[in-house]
Amino acid sequence: MALITAFVASLTMLAAPALEPETRPKVAIYPWSYAENEKGTNQGGVDTSEKLLRQLFTERLHMQILDETKCAKAWIDTANKVWKDTYDKPKDQPVLPTAKQLLDFGQKAGADYVCAGRLTWKVKSIWVALGPKTKATAFLDCRIVNVKKKTIELDVKQFSSDSTRAEKWYETAGSLLVTWGVTVVSGGPKTPHMQRAAIKAIGGATNPFVTSYGQKATEIK
Repeated sequence: MALITAFVASLTMLAAPALEPETRPKVAIYPWSYAENEKGTNQGGVDTSEKLLRQLFTERLHMQILDETKCAKAWIDTANKVWKDTYDKPKDQPVLPTAKQLLDFGQKAGADYVCAGRLTWKVKSIWVALGPKTKATAFLDCRIVNVKKKTIELDVKQFSSDSTRAEKWYETAGSLLVTWGVTVVSGGPKTPHMQRAAIKAIGGATNPFVTSYGQKATEIK
């Protein structure tokens, strides 16, 4: 399909209460990395993932996202190296930073929360009847820390989502994401599948944090 609006739902009553911009918690959506099994990572999949993440934190949780340039500088100051976000091969993709590393980074960046992720796609095309059939599976590691409280709010490893299969979490009204205009667009046979898989993976993996936002979490030691 050339244009598919992904995951449209009405969740106004479930969203966090709106705050004035200056009082909103600050979140660093950093560092994130992306890779796929075919050489070169699809930019459409990356762009959709990052747009959804931004809107998840700004529209759903009413947080203020720290500037990426500021985050990059804080990461260099903390880890003494530049963070690369896209990789040609999954084997070259770095592991997710530890909670302690993210805590140190968040303190340096001046963030209240840090959301780091590692998203890998496995794209497969098979010939069926009159043409190729493509599907993409997204594998997501995601970690969210509360910098002020020094707690781990979310720690998900290898959450997977298939672009061609309905996800159980998505079928529950209370778990649906509002997309705020995030769409799955054409751009080659694999692009919509990668976008769809990424959206479902990010939605499913972060749902526990969204629904329990503000509750007690695991302390970082």
